[in-house]
Amino acid sequence: MKKPFYIAFIAAFLALCLLPTAALLCGYEAENRENRPLARRASLFGRDGLNLSFPAEFDDYFEDHFGFREEMVTAFHGLTMALLGDTLNEKVIVGKNGMLFYSETLDDYLGRNLLSAEEIARIAACLRIEQAWCEARGIAFTFSIAPNKNTVYPENMPSRLAPTRESGNRERLYAALSEAGVPTVDFTALLLAHKADGQLYHDRDTHWNERGALLAYNAIMERVAAGAEAGAEYETYASLTPTTVYDGAGDLHNFVLPALAGGRPEPDYGIESDFAYDEGARPAQDTTFGTTSSANGVSLHLFRDSFGNALLPLLSTNLGRVKYSAEFPYNYTLLNAETPDAVFVELVERNIKNLLAAAPLLPAHEMEAPALAGMESGAARLTQYRRGGYTQLAGCFDAAAQPERILVLLSQGDAAHCYEAFPILEEQAEALADGMTAPRGFSLTLPERLSGEYEVTVLADGVRYDAGTITLADK
Repeated sequence: MKKPFYIAFIAAFLALCLLPTAALLCGYEAENRENRPLARRASLFGRDGLNLSFPAEFDDYFEDHFGFREEMVTAFHGLTMALLGDTLNEKVIVGKNGMLFYSETLDDYLGRNLLSAEEIARIAACLRIEQAWCEARGIAFTFSIAPNKNTVYPENMPSRLAPTRESGNRERLYAALSEAGVPTVDFTALLLAHKADGQLYHDRDTHWNERGALLAYNAIMERVAAGAEAGAEYETYASLTPTTVYDGAGDLHNFVLPALAGGRPEPDYGIESDFAYDEGARPAQDTTFGTTSSANGVSLHLFRDSFGNALLPLLSTNLGRVKYSAEFPYNYTLLNAETPDAVFVELVERNIKNLLAAAPLLPAHEMEAPALAGMESGAARLTQYRRGGYTQLAGCFDAAAQPERILVLLSQGDAAHCYEAFPILEEQAEALADGMTAPRGFSLTLPERLSGEYEVTVLADGVRYDAGTITLADK
């Protein structure tokens, strides 16, 4: 009596194990609801013959595409959330009151692995250079940080995670920018002041909802419109009362419960968009695209990340021209074709440290060279390469302390050009730092008009560092 039962059990178990593979072989393809690209199909042979990485690539592909993957992932995480109060997914933290949080925000929340005071000062110096470049062209510049969800809702984080009382990267950077005179908008203070109005972030997504986005939109418009000639009128939507809808699953939801519909409550203001995308624009794919409307003659260039998605219909409807760029590092050569009234930078809190990864692509603004008499001498190491159609100079020198400013002087006979460099050690120049005790990096995008051979001298804290010569081709 028991033997048929055992056989049936084993057969059912094997069938269950083989079902995902069988479904894949039969062409099963689930919808990708995760906020990441899935692994591509692996190929046994490549252009150079046998693909030695095939086993690892096939494993990645199978892990992302096996049959009924979404259903199995949902069942597993639903069970662990019910039993353990955790997803066991390294990207998602289960909070209180049904909220999910992104694990990449933990360092900011807990106050660990913070940037050093020197790194904060270097970021502030970079943004000061960007501000000066914009203002030299009559463009108003503003920097802002979109706060992590647990910055606005720390009470919904798990009790086992206890933050320190030390000031984080966001607070310290805002203080440094205030001291440097760089204009900012503090979205965190704004959102915290309006928590009583209703929920400002999605329950199971990393981003602000429409209520939070409206607050950010009005703060941006107040800054941009105030800087426009004779001001500019815009719709604040203050008279609208939202209705509650149950829509959208959210990026964190899709990480752990991809087979289930969201069904979480969200505010909906019923705002109608009135703008047009540039011809050929693909907002979901393009890193840079533009919109136009008949609202007014004010133009804005928004350097943004995914928090800018909810701002797009609001800004585009109420500004005559908006260019959106998700390219990073920021590419200021995009402003060559159109000079906007304002540049606004929106960066999520967890990515503040990325501002030191590489310098923006920004053709340097020429400035008056300081007197060289009486300066001490030193040596700098330099590399030259092309980036985005421009010549890039990057290098480093040894110095005990990080200089407040780093200037690069290009001399050609009696003529000289002086530029302020970004205090960043580029990846292309990292090898030059070998053997240095305290390498101080610098990065500079040269204007297109220069040509010929130049002597390069780096000036920092009263020291002139000889960096050799460079040759620039005629444009």
